[in-house]
Order: sequence, then structure tokens, then C-alpha cells
Amino acid sequence: MRFQELFKHFGEMKHYFIAVVLVFAFSFYLGWAYSDSFSVFLNNQLSGIKKISESLTGKEHAQVWFFIVIFLNNALKAIIFIFLGLLFGILPLFMIVANGMILGFVLSLQTHEDTLTIIIKGILPHGIIEIPTILLACAYGLKLGVLVSKSALQALMPTSARTARTELMRVLTLTKPLSLLIVILLFVAAIIESTLTYWLVHL
Repeated sequence: MRFQELFKHFGEMKHYFIAVVLVFAFSFYLGWAYSDSFSVFLNNQLSGIKKISESLTGKEHAQVWFFIVIFLNNALKAIIFIFLGLLFGILPLFMIVANGMILGFVLSLQTHEDTLTIIIKGILPHGIIEIPTILLACAYGLKLGVLVSKSALQALMPTSARTARTELMRVLTLTKPLSLLIVILLFVAAIIESTLTYWLVHL
């Protein structure tokens, strides 16, 4: 595993990290400030999550089921969206926007007194790990998308050195340790969400 090389590469990814944070923050603002405009789309997204949550709550050993579903859902989506970035980075960008808007929309539904409580109890304990990890995956998905686009353009230029293709191959070699790191981080986040967050929300 090339973890040392991966961590070193993080320094080269700072512009992508900044970009995904800004897109996420802007999407959060849209979901919060314009909840009425996007209510149909966002309610459809939340309805599926609500149904799953309700079905798991009624099961024996509900917390174990919550852990399994949360972990598999987040880990599979994060890794899939890294590689879906090869389709010119469109789908990782959609994932950032959708998640930011959903989070903003959920918080916009709370009263002012409840908002801080929801953040502290329902989001912060696991979100401090989960959200940056999802954004990390999307940042690499966008990176792959940009490199694919550059490679395609350079392939049309006979005199081009095709440096983007070389960089694309290098980043692809880093997706193995990246995927493992993401799985580990989301595993920890799922444990926290299915135990501490679950306990705090049900107090």
C-alpha cells in the first residue's frame, strides 16, 4: 500500500480540496436558504432515507443494522464515485451538491432552538469524520475527471507530450490506498453514528 505516497499527494490536491469544500458550502446554503424552491427534489431524497430508518428502528438489534446499512451505503458510494469521476467528473460533483443541499434542507426544517441541538447531537459526532471523507472521495473523483478531459485533448494534439495521461495513471495507482483509507474512516464514522449519535438522538 502506498499510504506515504498518497499522503504526499494530498499536498498536490489542495486546490481540489478547496473546490469541493466551496461547492459543498454553496450547496448547503442553497438547501438552507432556498428550501422551498428545491423541496420536491430534496423531499424525494429524504423519503427513501426515512423509510430505511423506520424499517431498521423496528428490527431487533437496531443499532447493529444501522451500522451495517450506514457503513455499506457510505463506503460503496464513496468508492464508486471516485471511479465514476472518470466520466469527466460530473457524478462526483453531483454527489457534493446533493449532499450539501440535503444537509442544508434538513437543518432549515428545524426551529432556531432545535438547529444547534441537531448539529451537536445528530451530525457533529460522526459528521466530523464522515463529511470530510466523502469530500475527499469526491475531490479525487473530480481530479480523475479533469485528467481524463486533459488526456482526451492531448490525444488530439500530435505534438503533445501527453503529460495528463501519465498523471492519470499515477493517480489511479493511488486509488487503492485511497479506497482503503476511505473505508477505514467511514467504518469509524459508522460506529460513531450507530452508537453515540444514535444514543444522543434518542435521549
